[in-house]
Amino acid sequence: MISNLSAYTNIRPSFKGRLTVLNSTSTQGYGGYSSSYFKNQADEYLQNGNFEKAIEYYKSALNSDPYNADIHLNLAKTYGFNSQPKEAIPHLQAYLNRNPEDIENITLLGENYKKAGMFSKAIECFNRALGIEPNYDYAKRNLLDTQNLRLSYINPQKAMQERYDTAIKNLTEAVKIAKNFFPAGYMDDMKDMTVSFDKTSKMGGRSNIAQYEHTKRKISVTDEYTYADPKLTGAYLIHEFVHGKDNDPYTSVREEQDAYRTQAQYWVQNVHDIYDPEMDYVADLYTQSARALDDRVAEIYKLRDPSIAEVSYNHPPSAKKPKAFSLSKAAQQPLKAYDIIV
Repeated sequence: MISNLSAYTNIRPSFKGRLTVLNSTSTQGYGGYSSSYFKNQADEYLQNGNFEKAIEYYKSALNSDPYNADIHLNLAKTYGFNSQPKEAIPHLQAYLNRNPEDIENITLLGENYKKAGMFSKAIECFNRALGIEPNYDYAKRNLLDTQNLRLSYINPQKAMQERYDTAIKNLTEAVKIAKNFFPAGYMDDMKDMTVSFDKTSKMGGRSNIAQYEHTKRKISVTDEYTYADPKLTGAYLIHEFVHGKDNDPYTSVREEQDAYRTQAQYWVQNVHDIYDPEMDYVADLYTQSARALDDRVAEIYKLRDPSIAEVSYNHPPSAKKPKAFSLSKAAQQPLKAYDIIV
C-alpha cells in the first residue's frame, strides 16, 4: 500500500523521474570486454539491489568509455542509492557538462551536495533548476529544506520550530485538499486515522513517498516532502486514503489500480501549476487511457511481488461477502502532533 510507482524498479527506461537508468550503446573495449557488457552487468546488479557490484561494473564501463555521460549518470545514481553522496557529485557534474539544461539531474546534484553538508553549493543547484523551470517542486522543496538545515547550524531551536510549523501547515492543507476531492462523507469512517511526515520504508535505495499501515491506521508521507507543495502531498494522501477506506489489512492489484486512478484523476483535474515527474507520468498514462495506467501498475506491483492477489477482501466491495470489521473511532493509540483528521 505504497504510493510510489518508481519505488519498485531500479531500472525502468520507459519511466520519467529520478530512478530512470539510461541505456548506453558504447562498444569500446576494456580488458577484452565492451563498455556495454560492463554496463549491462551493472544494470543487473543495480536492479537486484547490489549497489557495490553495480558501482564496480559502472566504473569498469567508464574505463572503456570515460566520456559516456549516461554511464556517469547511472554511476552517480547508484552512489546515491548506496548513501555515498560525495562520490556521486563528480559523476553528476560530468553528466551535466553534456546536458546542462537537465533540471532533474541539476536538482539531484543539489540533493547530493545537501546530503554531503555542502549547503551553499546545494542552494546554487536548486536555484539553477528553478531558473529553468520555476514550478519544479523537487527543486523548491529541496531549496527550502536546505535553507532550514543551514539555519539549524546557527539557531537550532528556530530551525526546529520552523520545520514543525511548516509540517503542520502543509499537512493540514493537504488533508483539506483530499477531503474536498472525495465525495461528501467518504472520509467519515477514517476519523481515527493519523497522518504524519515521517521516515518511510526504503525500496531500491530511496524512501517510499507515502505508505499506509493498517495495524496502526496511519498514513506516513516521507519527511523529504515536508516542504512540498500541499497540492502534491494531497495527491499522495488521496492515494493512501483509498487504501484506508477498505479498512482491511490486504492489498491487491485491483486496489493499487484504483488508488492510482483516483490519484491521477485528482492531478489531471486540479493541478496545473506544479511540475513533478512522478505525478506527471501517472497522469500522462491515465490521460492516454485508464487501461494504460492499470497495465503499468499491474506490471510494477507483480514485479515487486509475484504472489500479489488480483483482488483483496474488501476490494472491490461485493455483496457476497461481509465487510471487514469497523475500527473504533477511539483508536487505542496516543495522538501525535500531526494527527489532524478530526
